[in-house]
Amino acid sequence: MITIYKNYYGDLFFKLKNNTEFREILDLIKKIPKRYIYFFSEVKNEYYYMNNIGELYILKGKKESNILKTFSNFYPENDLIYSILKLTNKFLIPFTVFDLANFYKKGYKIRYLKQNEKVISLYILKNNIVEFVFFDVENINLMIQTLNDIASFVEDEYIINVYSNQQNFKNFLLNKNFLAEKEFFIHRLDGYGIHITTPEKNDSNNMMEFYENVLKNTSTLATQLDEFDKTKKDIEKIIDISKKLFGIRILIAKYEKKIIGNCDIYWNIQRKRLERTAKLGISVLENFRNIGIGTMLINNHIVWCIENPKIHRLELEVFSNNPKAISLYEKLGFTIEGKRKEAAFINYKYYDILFMGYITEPKNLF
Repeated sequence: MITIYKNYYGDLFFKLKNNTEFREILDLIKKIPKRYIYFFSEVKNEYYYMNNIGELYILKGKKESNILKTFSNFYPENDLIYSILKLTNKFLIPFTVFDLANFYKKGYKIRYLKQNEKVISLYILKNNIVEFVFFDVENINLMIQTLNDIASFVEDEYIINVYSNQQNFKNFLLNKNFLAEKEFFIHRLDGYGIHITTPEKNDSNNMMEFYENVLKNTSTLATQLDEFDKTKKDIEKIIDISKKLFGIRILIAKYEKKIIGNCDIYWNIQRKRLERTAKLGISVLENFRNIGIGTMLINNHIVWCIENPKIHRLELEVFSNNPKAISLYEKLGFTIEGKRKEAAFINYKYYDILFMGYITEPKNLF
């Protein structure tokens, strides 16, 4: 049976037993919005458009006889979460703050070790399986200390998952007579079907075409087509700035090389009192609405903001004549904070402009 997991950045994860399942999945997900697709396959896949990024080893062994607790139980506190995310960002596959929150809510044992206010090791454990182990540096003393702490919470024999970028840790466990129960090859597929990504300079023409298509068929945006004054060079400059995250972060949705959605956030880097608030704007081509593209784009920005200690708040403005958008924003965690009454004049009618906000404190997820 094909299994699937989806994180809040928009990545899809599948377990595969054979190449037939792989082809079935490609047919199913072509028009599902996503960022990257990860396949944990029991067989090596040689498709030319796949990236083999590593392996997952399922190892089984006996716990340490020297049981010594030196780690601490995880608790939801912002500085601790930020430190953990710095550690997990080095990992082979994406591990988001929402993943951490989900493990916490499901009762997993999450234990960490700090040195000089920095998390240097972390493991996540439940039902005698160590799902993840993270190290800042794979030195022998830290690995011994980690296993000694794990020994307090497992039976005589237990399972531990190790990834191929943890080669020192894998060798350390094999030297302790751990045995490989199973191996998965990890493949990543980029840019397949409807997908979200960051724009490149050569996307500038497509972005111009996208803006023109959106603006000529909408009554829910502040800018009209005849008011749009950006040139191709302007777009290229904005893309270049966004690559450096210099006050702006841009995401686009693509399908068959065509841009079908755009979502950006920007924050004021010139005024210290305002630089921790990011403002969000989004638009999706009419023919591609109501299939999850907007949700995917916004969620990606939300996760990025929550994981970024320099951003405290995400906000947006929306016209009251756009109830579907308002409902989506509320579903994703935004709340209505106020309005400018009858501030927008569209097709001879007045509409309110609603202010919506989202406090991006990571501890609020737990």
